[in-house]
Amino acid sequence: MRIDRKPGKPLNIQLLPLTLPLLTRHSPLLLGLFLTALSAVAADKERLVFQPGAKTPEVAPAPTSSASGSPTEKIELFFLALKAGQTSAAYDALVRDTPIAGRPDDVAALKERSETAIDQFGPVAGYEILDERTVGSHLLRRTAISLNTDLPLCWRFYFYRTTGGWRLVDLRVDDAIARLFDEFGQAPK
Repeated sequence: MRIDRKPGKPLNIQLLPLTLPLLTRHSPLLLGLFLTALSAVAADKERLVFQPGAKTPEVAPAPTSSASGSPTEKIELFFLALKAGQTSAAYDALVRDTPIAGRPDDVAALKERSETAIDQFGPVAGYEILDERTVGSHLLRRTAISLNTDLPLCWRFYFYRTTGGWRLVDLRVDDAIARLFDEFGQAPK
């Protein structure tokens, strides 16, 4: 749990870092339900904030749902859902309110290909961010591998910074692990 308190600013309490490890340890089903509930709460877009010294909360404006959450949070939730075997929920949360969500056939194909790959490469046990690159101040690419039990998969998340925050605009996944050595590998010692 993180509590932020700055003079003259609302009290900010975040339970997410405490909740997610607890859910992943105890039940993949609970994680799936949590992600569903989290997306419903985010869709509601209403937050209550206690101002310093106030006895009742005020409704605070929420960020636009497409920008809520940093790229780090979005990727972490995505891989936690994959780890829990919730591929469909993982993609639904990741692409919600993005241009990708407007292409339901593409999202369905991504889900299907990912489930097939996970079946072939083994369940996702975790992930590792390998690289982060920016182009200017508005484009960001994060490259990660999923730590599947048999072989890893390579994931590339592309984000665009809008006036409201970062928005996922593209996602690529493949098994071309050898290419990572050419791109990110260290020179021989």
